Amino acid sequence: MKKIIIALFCVITLSSNTLFAQHQHSDLYNEIGVTAGPISFMGGFMYGTIGFWNALGSSISHTAVDMDLFGQYGLHYYYQVKPWCQVGIKASFEGGRLTRYTDTMRTTISEKNFMALISVMPSVRFTYLNRPWVRLYSGVDVGCCYFLDKEETHLDKAEESKNNNFLFAFNVTAIGVNVGKKFFGMFEANFGYDSYLKAGIGVRF
Repeated sequence: MKKIIIALFCVITLSSNTLFAQHQHSDLYNEIGVTAGPISFMGGFMYGTIGFWNALGSSISHTAVDMDLFGQYGLHYYYQVKPWCQVGIKASFEGGRLTRYTDTMRTTISEKNFMALISVMPSVRFTYLNRPWVRLYSGVDVGCCYFLDKEETHLDKAEESKNNNFLFAFNVTAIGVNVGKKFFGMFEANFGYDSYLKAGIGVRF
């Protein structure tokens, strides 16, 4: 029994050293990166809902509507407070355009809607593998999102109107991977206001 307890203690100690007591990247405590991805889950829900109702209306009125998405682009900064924990802030932009036509042949544009989601979220990362060349992590972000909807009317006299709202923003990074030391590449899978899949590059200093 004593041997079993000693063996378990050794296994737990080695596991703790592997997960949490790993060495930092020398004195590289700061991280800045840029990212890009297709769309966030929340952005997809908003654009999808708007696109659905417009498509339904166009089918009833025998007109046409197109939805174009521009993707999401982000910038982040993190400071490493522990080998297993980073705190920082993330900012992102994603947009789309909805174009309505007067007929199904798309000969004349009646209206255009330009939509954008601009998010700013303080963030915490938890690193569970911290090697000189590879990091694996998860994270949680909470902040604010600005939703802009700009409408342009193209028939008769051109007119323009804007609608905007501030929304509560959140995000959960299911898994993230950083590869590199001072300069690195990254990949993340997210749920929330960050692109559900995104890649990027960055630098530590």
